[in-house]
Amino acid sequence: MKEKTPRDIAVDDQLRAAGVEGAQWLAAAGWGPPVKVPVQKAAKWQRETRERMLASQADESCTWCDHLLYGGPQPVVVHAEDPTHLICRDCSVAARPGRPCLDCGEPAASASPADGREDVFMGAVAIYTRLRCVSCYRADPFNGAFGGRS
Repeated sequence: MKEKTPRDIAVDDQLRAAGVEGAQWLAAAGWGPPVKVPVQKAAKWQRETRERMLASQADESCTWCDHLLYGGPQPVVVHAEDPTHLICRDCSVAARPGRPCLDCGEPAASASPADGREDVFMGAVAIYTRLRCVSCYRADPFNGAFGGRS
């Protein structure tokens, strides 16, 4: 096994810190402590979002908001409807009112996480999220949720 350089150790520490910060942000928003779920058991939308985000990073087509370039390590938010564009938490919050429902494509019209129509899961430093409109959520609240249907 290769010895870690001081740079490797520093990057690992920064990634861990960003992950902790993301978990704290989600807990403060009312999500509670994260629950570990193997990727293979995640809902279909979660796996697809993660796969598209990773593919865009591999082929270098991934884009990001400028806020991620400054201010040090921080959690990255990945919206399921646009997983090739990584954003900061502030941009994610600002985008909420205009985000589409991932089920039907109509405006989700979500004012805050308190409405309960946002599904979130967290990777090492990425927070993946999708919104659903009231109609789609009421028709099947557990569709695509952990333990629900894909």
